[in-house]
Amino acid sequence: MGVYENLIKIEEMRRRLGEGDYETALKILNTMSLKKIKKTSDLSIMAEVYEKNGRYEEAIELLQRIYQKSKTRKIVFQLTMLSIKMFHIEDAEYYAREYQLLAPNDFYNEIFRYKIDKLKGEPYEKLIATLEALKNKEYIEKWAYELAKLYYKAGMEKECIEECSNIILWFGEGSYVEKAKMLKAYYSGETNKEKMIEELKRRAQLTKQEKETSENPEKLEESK
Repeated sequence: MGVYENLIKIEEMRRRLGEGDYETALKILNTMSLKKIKKTSDLSIMAEVYEKNGRYEEAIELLQRIYQKSKTRKIVFQLTMLSIKMFHIEDAEYYAREYQLLAPNDFYNEIFRYKIDKLKGEPYEKLIATLEALKNKEYIEKWAYELAKLYYKAGMEKECIEECSNIILWFGEGSYVEKAKMLKAYYSGETNKEKMIEELKRRAQLTKQEKETSENPEKLEESK
């Protein structure tokens, strides 16, 4: 396969990624010889194709090839995320330290720390401290609700209610706001635990279906 043909295929993969057509991008990738690809930018696109299709091991292999040549913030970020997804705790710890050196003030340092410690089964107190540190850097709806849940699991009722109130006040609407309202209502006695769990499961299923539909538009057509 010539250099020009590879170039055409790489550009087509890039386009497919932009359109969210990950399956077609993978089909294109499967027709190529990875050993002949040298440019880090091309390897990065290929790694993204593998990642989007859940082929994490292959994505990591390509990213490690890039890492040997260029330890950029983006590559280290991707390696940290994928190591966490693959439950490779030692690798995740290594890349997380590398990322902190490259971006010491980035709030993702706290997110990585939380994810890794959660995999390690660290106690609630440690997980809470990390998310509180994240909150002081950046108040993010998803992680604010995660903090509220940790307060609930740790039996910290006052802190849980306060965090739920903050989420409702700051963000106003959205799936996490609705979840925060339900958790707060449970503590105030407005709903029971079983009802809350069933509703959260229903919302989680709806979110999953919406995500699958957005990633695979053809599913929407099939359901009509």
